[in-house]
Amino acid sequence: MVMRIAFLFMSNAATDAAPPVPESVLVGGVGLGAIPKQQRGIEVRDRLYEAAVAEIDAKGIEESRVENIVAEAGTSWGTFFRYFPRKEDIFLHASVRNFREYLKPAFDEVVADDSASIKEGARSIILLVMEPRVSPRFHAEMLAEVLRHPARFAAILGEGELPLAVLMAGLLVEGQKRGEVTAEAPVPVCAAVLLAGVMFSASTVLQAVAEGTRPGSDIAEVANQAFDLAWSGIGA
Repeated sequence: MVMRIAFLFMSNAATDAAPPVPESVLVGGVGLGAIPKQQRGIEVRDRLYEAAVAEIDAKGIEESRVENIVAEAGTSWGTFFRYFPRKEDIFLHASVRNFREYLKPAFDEVVADDSASIKEGARSIILLVMEPRVSPRFHAEMLAEVLRHPARFAAILGEGELPLAVLMAGLLVEGQKRGEVTAEAPVPVCAAVLLAGVMFSASTVLQAVAEGTRPGSDIAEVANQAFDLAWSGIGA
């Protein structure tokens, strides 16, 4: 399963940027949803998003109800599905926000520091990917949805923004220049396997933490172990 997911990541890592995807285009058989242009539309979508995150976090995706979300946001069913064609798209939008607020700045910081270790920089980014911003259960479901629908995630991320796999590939290229990554490593493949492997391993631990069968400290421990295993195949 990890290799199938990695292949999907590779399809996004093979280009410098995600292709433009108009709202009308179907990704995974479903439209992407409207992008609000006016401040009022942005505020409505944000209210729906926050209400949906709270509802899904409290009840899980299966038990959450759109009627509760729209009631909390003070809007209608039609408005919800205009912005979020699938209830599960909330996870993809949450991941996009996580990417823009935390992951992209972390990538920029690592690349800008010539003295920084690429390996440890990549590790810090992987740990950021695994860090729950809402709760372990919500984060586990969010990562699972990204792994199931990487093309849809890239489309929601939008034109002009580089997907995570592309940024990781760029980091590994920088690692090759600095002698930290073996020159023979096929960078797009390695970036995809590194991300997909760690995300797949850690998402199962996140779910166990959410269920109370493992402590929260295990999230970082498993992510570190999975990262070290993946890096052992590409480190110089």
